[in-house]
Amino acid sequence: MYEALAGAALGPEDPEHVVQAVGRMRRLHPGASREDLARKLTARTALTCAAVGAAAGAVPFQALALDRLLLAIARVSGRPASPLERAGAAVASLLAAGAAEGVRRQALRLPQRSSTLLPPLAGALLGGVVGASTAVMLGLAARRYVFGGRGRL
Repeated sequence: MYEALAGAALGPEDPEHVVQAVGRMRRLHPGASREDLARKLTARTALTCAAVGAAAGAVPFQALALDRLLLAIARVSGRPASPLERAGAAVASLLAAGAAEGVRRQALRLPQRSSTLLPPLAGALLGGVVGASTAVMLGLAARRYVFGGRGRL
């Protein structure tokens, strides 16, 4: 997964997966504005990150999903990311996924009841919430940057 992230960061153009995701979203929602499409891409990534966070908290997968989200938001805006922005998106994705995993692990260390069922359920719930929240916040920041008139991603 880290190879795919490095390829997305260092490649001259958007990865095929990003191009296909944006094209599919445009076909599914032909009347949607660019910002609406970006919101829908963020929501889809949040669901994916919630499922992965609930199941395992896999940092490499979440970092790749977040990176693809950032590149897709830039692409849907009509101004694909530059090589420098692509590298920045990869770094931001790694940091966000790593921070989300750190939050999840620290929260699981909080004192819990002696129930044998509570820790796994709490871990799954917390992992899902943290994964989804990370995607939503990163998507919001990217949309604000891209559509807020302050430049590109």
